[in-house]
Amino acid sequence: MTSKVPNDKVKDFSDRRFEKMADENRELKSYVAEVMQRLRQNEMLFSRLFELESQVLKAADPEDLCFTLLRGLRSGFDLDLVRFWLDRSSFMGGHKLDGLSDRDLVWVEKDEITGMGFSRKPVWLIQLSSEKPFVWLQTQDSHLGSLALLTLGNPEHPFGVLGLGSVDRDRFAPDQSSDFLQHLAQVIGLTMEHAVAQERLARLSVTDTVTASHNRRFLQPHSHQRLSQWFGADNPIACLYLDIDQFRRYTERAGEEAGDQALNSVCGVVRQFVRTTDPLIRMDGDEFVLFMPGISEAKAKEIAGLVVHGVAASDQHGADGLTISIGVAYSRPAQDMTVKALIAHADQAMYVAKALGGNRFELADQQSDGCS
Repeated sequence: MTSKVPNDKVKDFSDRRFEKMADENRELKSYVAEVMQRLRQNEMLFSRLFELESQVLKAADPEDLCFTLLRGLRSGFDLDLVRFWLDRSSFMGGHKLDGLSDRDLVWVEKDEITGMGFSRKPVWLIQLSSEKPFVWLQTQDSHLGSLALLTLGNPEHPFGVLGLGSVDRDRFAPDQSSDFLQHLAQVIGLTMEHAVAQERLARLSVTDTVTASHNRRFLQPHSHQRLSQWFGADNPIACLYLDIDQFRRYTERAGEEAGDQALNSVCGVVRQFVRTTDPLIRMDGDEFVLFMPGISEAKAKEIAGLVVHGVAASDQHGADGLTISIGVAYSRPAQDMTVKALIAHADQAMYVAKALGGNRFELADQQSDGCS
C-alpha cells in the first residue's frame, strides 16, 4: 500500500523549485546583460582605438604624432592624464618634440625606464594614494586616483612609457584585465617607431650626403612658390648664392677627398653666422643657396662679408687657398617674388663677384619689380 503525499507538500516543493528556477533565470539574465555590456564597451573602445589609429597614420612627423595621441587619448577615452616618459638616449631623443610641454612629455635618462622595472611586463596598473605615490608624477598630479603605465617598444629595452591617469581609483585597479591596454601599447610603440623611421627617410631624401645641408630635392616643392607661401607674409627675405672660386682646379690639385672636405669647410663657415633654421641648400657641385628670412639688407651684406672672410681664413692650406664668391639678393614683403626669381637675382650677382676676381660679394641690381 503506497502512502499518498499531501497536496500542500507537493505545492511547497513546486513553489521552491519554481523560485529556484526563477533565481537561476534572473542570474542568467544578469550575467548575459553584463557580458553584453562588456561587449558593447569593448566594441566602443576598439572603435575609438581604430579612429585614433586612423588619425595617427595621418601624422606628418613624430611631434605631430605625439600631439595626435595626446589629444585623442584624452578626449576619446576620458582620461585625466596622458603623458609620455621617453628615454633621451633612445632614437626618440634625436627628434624635435619642442612643442610638447612637461605636462605632455618628460625626458628620462638612459636605463632609467629599465631601472624602474618596466622591462618586466608591458602594462602596470596602479591605485594611487599618499602612502603609495608614483615617483615620476608631479605635484599637479596629486588628484589622480589610479594610473596605467604602458611600456613602449622592445620589452627588454623600451624607449618610453605612456601614462594614462584617472581620478577614479577603480579605473586602473591591479586586478583588472589589461589586454586592451597591451594592444594599445603595442600599437602606439610601433606607430612611433614607424613615424621616426619615416621622418628619417624623408630627411635623408632631401639631405646632401657630403655636407649634410639640404639638396635640390628639398627646394623643388618651393621653387615656384611666392616667398610669403614658404616663409610667411610680411617677411623680408635675403638670399645668398655662394660659389667656391676655382673649385675644379682645386680638386684637380688636391683630390676629390680634399674637395669634399672643402665643401664641408665652407658649410661650416656659413653655419657660424646664420641660424639653424635658415635653409642652406647645395644646388650643384660647389654652389649653395642660403635663405635668411626676417633680416635687414644691411645684416645680409654683413653676413656675406663674414662668410667671404671666414672661408679665405679657413684651414684649407695650399699655394692658392679656398676663396668664395657670393651674390646677395633681397626681397621686401611688398615684392613677394617667387623663390626661383630671388635665386636668379642672387645667382646673377654671384657671377658679377666672380668676374671682379672672386673672394668677394656683390649685391644684386634688382631694377624690376621682382614679381616674376
